[in-house]
Amino acid sequence: MANQFQDHISPEGVAVYPWLNKPDTKFDPDGVFSVKLLFDKTASKKISDVVKPLMNGGKNNPIKPELDDQGQKTGNYLVNFKMKAHIRKKDGDSFDQTPILSDKLGNRMQQIIAGGSTLKIKYQAIPYDGMGGGVSLRMKEVRVLDLVEYQPKEQSADWGECEGSYVAPKDEPKLEVVKEAVDEEEEDF
Repeated sequence: MANQFQDHISPEGVAVYPWLNKPDTKFDPDGVFSVKLLFDKTASKKISDVVKPLMNGGKNNPIKPELDDQGQKTGNYLVNFKMKAHIRKKDGDSFDQTPILSDKLGNRMQQIIAGGSTLKIKYQAIPYDGMGGGVSLRMKEVRVLDLVEYQPKEQSADWGECEGSYVAPKDEPKLEVVKEAVDEEEEDF
């Protein structure tokens, strides 16, 4: 069966919470690759022009306004792109898939993409009726225009010099927790 959905290319956007190098399995054991891209109103309109005709009264729109810490709209929009990592077909077959990650020249890359990276996404807009209906933006390829590479947290932070700070004596006694016996006949208050 030929793919009936048209490929689209997003405008440049800034990655928010990307799961592009390995799938997120927190809510789906089969895993989901995903990224939210932050766009201004003009750029998000280009995606909205693709999504709006497919919504057909559905309530699940992949384009949401960005909110600040006080819950106020910032004027920017977050657009959610996803790809299932493991697919189970109706005939019982299954397969794994990953998004194609490439640099601005189209060279494949392995670096771990972190939030703040500037990306373009090749995607398909897929309408659906279940769970209130809506549109899902199915990610196919990711073009990294400006990489912010993920840096794992170090085990011990360098706190620097803290003059006049408390230093525990080396022979400070350890506190012992003493459990008192509770008389089972006493009532709890």
